[in-house]
Amino acid sequence: MNKIWALLVTSLLFSPLAGCTSDEGDETVVFPVFSALADNDEVYDNSRMSGNPFIVIFSAEWCNNPCYTSMHSIWETLPELPVLVMSTDPAENASGITLSEWHDSADAFDDDDDNSGVSLTSYAFMKGHEPGEKLGITAPGTVIFVNSVGEVTKTHVGILDDSTEIQKFWDEASGTA
Repeated sequence: MNKIWALLVTSLLFSPLAGCTSDEGDETVVFPVFSALADNDEVYDNSRMSGNPFIVIFSAEWCNNPCYTSMHSIWETLPELPVLVMSTDPAENASGITLSEWHDSADAFDDDDDNSGVSLTSYAFMKGHEPGEKLGITAPGTVIFVNSVGEVTKTHVGILDDSTEIQKFWDEASGTA
């Protein structure tokens, strides 16, 4: 009888069913279907972004930090990357702020006296609460790195200001890691 129990336990431990519960970290997440008009009057959607890695910063028109810090840290680490800044606030002109005013405010975040700081010219600011909700993001302060086939390679919640991490996350998304 002991041999039968030993055989049963061994077969369960080493069977194809062992460990069959999936680890959520191993699950592939695809960036949701989206189409949004940005502050530069251009439409951004999945087909436009297809074939290239990109970054999505989920923010809101009224979010200064961690949003602006993350935007500028990404720019300072890797300027002019394809970055979509999506508002998690579904209200049109949330807090009375247009997309253009929001972009201008983000640009001015690092301006001091005579120093105009960086200009986030290549960043496209748009509404994005629907893709955010599909990814489980309803509040600002999340940065998503997406590879060239639309898979999310990294989700970072909170301020992203470590240039080494930014470079590492981008390398993973762009396939250069």
